[in-house]
Amino acid sequence: MSKSTLNALAALIVLATTVIPSHAGDLKLLLDETTSVIPTDVTYRLSPDGLEVKGWVAKRTAHAGRMQGHVEIRLLDETGLVLAHKDTSMVHYSPTRSNPQKASFSTLVPEVPSGTATIEVAHRVGKTSAER
Repeated sequence: MSKSTLNALAALIVLATTVIPSHAGDLKLLLDETTSVIPTDVTYRLSPDGLEVKGWVAKRTAHAGRMQGHVEIRLLDETGLVLAHKDTSMVHYSPTRSNPQKASFSTLVPEVPSGTATIEVAHRVGKTSAER
């Protein structure tokens, strides 16, 4: 197998092993750890206002460079179909600072579709869906 195939396979294994059962219902929390900036210490809470998701994103390894992008929250059904999508900004860090190691995020998904089984949290580089 080629090195890129092995890396992709390893990333899928890491992603598959980061499914964390929820304590606040039957939702699962899936953290995408396939990028250089990964979600950590993520929690969620169902409230009358919707689904509150918060946590941190941190560099996988300490290295120089800016931390750009946004956090993507996706609500999935049992089959992995995306039912809802919300992008949120990172806060409590300076995006122009030359070497931030982590940043926090917090967002509210006002409507949780019926059939939601999994909350997927990922760091993405580039514009949010609202900016496109």
